[in-house]
Amino acid sequence: MFKRPTTDPASPPSGRIFYTGLLAALFGFGLFFDHAATVAAPRADAVAALHADLARENASAQVLQVAQWAVESRDHTGLPFVVVDKAGARLFAFDALGRLRASAPVLLGSMRGDGPAAPATPAGRFVADGWMSNLGDGIVWVNGGTAVSLHSVSSAASPGHGSQRLASAAVEDKRISDGSLHVADEFYREYLGPLKSQASIAYVLPELQPARSMFTSNGFDSVATRNPS
Repeated sequence: MFKRPTTDPASPPSGRIFYTGLLAALFGFGLFFDHAATVAAPRADAVAALHADLARENASAQVLQVAQWAVESRDHTGLPFVVVDKAGARLFAFDALGRLRASAPVLLGSMRGDGPAAPATPAGRFVADGWMSNLGDGIVWVNGGTAVSLHSVSSAASPGHGSQRLASAAVEDKRISDGSLHVADEFYREYLGPLKSQASIAYVLPELQPARSMFTSNGFDSVATRNPS
């Protein structure tokens, strides 16, 4: 005798499983694209803000190029970073979103040069070394076997007459150190001190060669003249 098949009440019909899975997948895709849009949107805003902020600070074209490349390519990997303009003896501090926080004069190595030979300040991309930073009273960034350190001007590691040199309008007056970087105490405390205990990136711009010789990631040259506005 023919019997009607029975359905296990603990197992939902296969059709219900299919549509439930389909709805979950569509919902997941919606969340993904919403997230992608949220992540991508601030990038254009950040680049536009960079142009405005750095223009107010009279930053050089090379500072703008490197900062914009770092933000657009995400080379700073979501970390706070600084850009050191050796040609102008000025340091620019950015937050983790690539927004300019402030800039200030900086003391540099007494010799012009982009290599690691003291007393020149080496150029390149440097990553914070927490262990070395904690050993001293400044922030240490490293790139292979090369390191660059940053201190407040009242630090024992700073050269004499640092405050007077920082106040001078002449770039050559700021070439006084053994290759390390030094900024005013107030600027260090407010904008750079917290980096001593966290990851960060330092881009030290070359002064004797083009920036592209130091920062060669794809897309770097494309931001040289492009303005997002």
